[in-house]
Amino acid sequence: MKCFYTILFLAVMACAGASAQTVQINDSEAYFSDFFIIQVKPMQFEMSYKYPKTDRVLVRIKDEEKNILFAEKTLVYKKYHKYFDLSTMKDGIYTFELTDGEHKFVKSFTVATKTLRMATAL
Repeated sequence: MKCFYTILFLAVMACAGASAQTVQINDSEAYFSDFFIIQVKPMQFEMSYKYPKTDRVLVRIKDEEKNILFAEKTLVYKKYHKYFDLSTMKDGIYTFELTDGEHKFVKSFTVATKTLRMATAL
């Protein structure tokens, strides 16, 4: 389904003659028991983690050089849930990190801009 939306988005952008920025999460979508990250719209992702081992979770987004671009330590009860809009990020490789004190989940993704050129007959 994600592939369909990505192709549809790229097709629309090609017709408009614009450039498209896309995100590729390695291994398509990340599912680890009760932890998952899915693409809900182009450049927008949902992170969810059910039943953390502690009542606090630490969530970070890092770039290739391990610089922390986003950090949040929050109290949770049964579930952590957050939407991320990555449309402002530059091209590169980034990492989602979630730690609950006992487990650490790490998922990498790539932001890439694709420029589509087209010629039309007049």
